[in-house]
Amino acid sequence: MKNIKQLILFALIGMLYFAPAASGQTQADATRESTRLAISPYAQAVPNDSYTFIGVSHPSLDSALTQIGVVVEAIGMTTTINNAAGRAVVFTVDAGETHRVFIVNQSNATINSSNASFTDSRTHLIPTVDTAQFGAVRVTTVTEAPLTGTDVGGQDKFENLSQLSIWGIVFIEAGGAGFAMEFIGDMADSTIGGSIADVKHVNALGTPIGPVSVNTTPPGRGIN
Repeated sequence: MKNIKQLILFALIGMLYFAPAASGQTQADATRESTRLAISPYAQAVPNDSYTFIGVSHPSLDSALTQIGVVVEAIGMTTTINNAAGRAVVFTVDAGETHRVFIVNQSNATINSSNASFTDSRTHLIPTVDTAQFGAVRVTTVTEAPLTGTDVGGQDKFENLSQLSIWGIVFIEAGGAGFAMEFIGDMADSTIGGSIADVKHVNALGTPIGPVSVNTTPPGRGIN
């Protein structure tokens, strides 16, 4: 009995030791694993001219965990705290949520930490110094094992980036317009799920090809 109590105590100590590693992450991991990465090739923040907006949405796919931790990082830009932690924001996206990320110069009159519209838990700022900044955006998962499924009610659920929709714009303030950002590695770039044998093709007129008597859709997206 004494040995069992000691084992339980050691286990609890171990949980306390490892718990802050996930919740307290402040910067992006140096990973090249494709299931952990999404990138957008261009971003900018120019004082009195433009900033970069990014939305990260969790559409609650059947194959997704209800909470997915991500890191959004400004690459090649000088931030006010110009280190790995100052260039990144870390947050958890719950099913059905959208988080907003702004890469914006520190003296922007509207988008700043003094404006209550930009201080809620789903809004994140990466402030840059007050000179023209041009770079890219890199998104990584918090989990180090995105393709290790978690069994939920008999179904594997995943927390890789292909469970999320990531989108954005480089916004030109004077003109009230901008241009869209493409994120390579989010759910839009996922392959079909399930078995390729389950895909049933139809011809241009909608007539089934082969023995299939009805028109069917391919398996859902969500897994790289």
